Amino acid sequence: MEQTVTIDKQRSLIKFGFTYRELGIFLLLFFLNLKFAAITIIQSRSLVIDLLVYLLLIITFNYSNWTIKSLTRTAIFIAVYTLINFSSYKLNVLMPLLIIQSVSGISFKKYLSISFLITSLTLLLMYIINGEGEIMYGFSFLIDRKIRMSFGFGHPNSAALYYYCFIINGLLLLYFSKFKKHINLYLLLIIPLWVYIYQKTGSRSFLLSLIALYGGYLYYFLGQAFKKKYSFKAVNYLYILLPFLFTAITVYFSIEREKYVIIDRLLSKRLNYYQIFLDKINLMDFFFGSKAYKDLVIDSSFIHLLFEGGIFFFIGFCLFYVFSTVNMVNKKEWVPIVIIMSFMAYGLMESLLLFSMLIGTNIFWVTLYYYYKNGGMKL
Repeated sequence: MEQTVTIDKQRSLIKFGFTYRELGIFLLLFFLNLKFAAITIIQSRSLVIDLLVYLLLIITFNYSNWTIKSLTRTAIFIAVYTLINFSSYKLNVLMPLLIIQSVSGISFKKYLSISFLITSLTLLLMYIINGEGEIMYGFSFLIDRKIRMSFGFGHPNSAALYYYCFIINGLLLLYFSKFKKHINLYLLLIIPLWVYIYQKTGSRSFLLSLIALYGGYLYYFLGQAFKKKYSFKAVNYLYILLPFLFTAITVYFSIEREKYVIIDRLLSKRLNYYQIFLDKINLMDFFFGSKAYKDLVIDSSFIHLLFEGGIFFFIGFCLFYVFSTVNMVNKKEWVPIVIIMSFMAYGLMESLLLFSMLIGTNIFWVTLYYYYKNGGMKL
């Protein structure tokens, strides 16, 4: 009798297209989305939502990827590594890894579908309730930012980032579907949407990422159309090395800020903040992560990747990135390639790569993991 009830429950879930694990992932991403809304929109943390997120991370964690021995060793290593130079910011480093492990238990397309459903419903509700949101007056450096709209997300940059994740999510869903041949049409149809979002939010990081997306796509598309296979080689090597290049460029321009006043003004004085932050870094921070973020807003993802977890985490991330992107290049998966390239370009001016509360930004990590496992995560 018990077995019959269990089978019936499973069948009832399958009718709706979800298994129990997929339902758990849906709830995890849903409450992560609520956590994002509570902090960025309402500007208030909810202990209940936080506890539900951590509980769901434990429940949905893909334990089949681990032995008890390897899980114990990893937990001890992380605990010691954290206690050597304790900082609450190390949780930002841990969150993408936990989310990857949870999501790895379901198919990649199912993850993309769940994320797209939550993201699109959130955007629809936000627009119905808030419209274009509140007016925020920008600052005029070399480029006049004029009036900016928040769309109810608390800040124009947060709104632009959320719409960016929605666009990328849709593109990946299309790429891994039977409608793959219509990607050109999709990229054309969404132009009015992102032009409108850019005009209203004035987010230059949003614009930069879309330039990288469309520019990269056009390059690979024309290369295939004219059968210029060898023209990809130099760009592919550059693509694989992006974490090293972007981190080195960010640190260099921050240290030499006084020589690049125009660039600093173009970046809304970001280099000034980075320089102040770097001046506070000591040897312990470099190796084991820094606590110096407390009083400064650091918008570079690469500064966060380098100093939130320290150099050892950064090396681990770079290896993960290299192995994943080498597989993409070998398989000639040029649409995922330009998507990752676009995320990396966005990361130059926004701290989105470790912004795991925004469920769309985890697409970056899960996409890399999908190719890193090279078939270990089902499509």
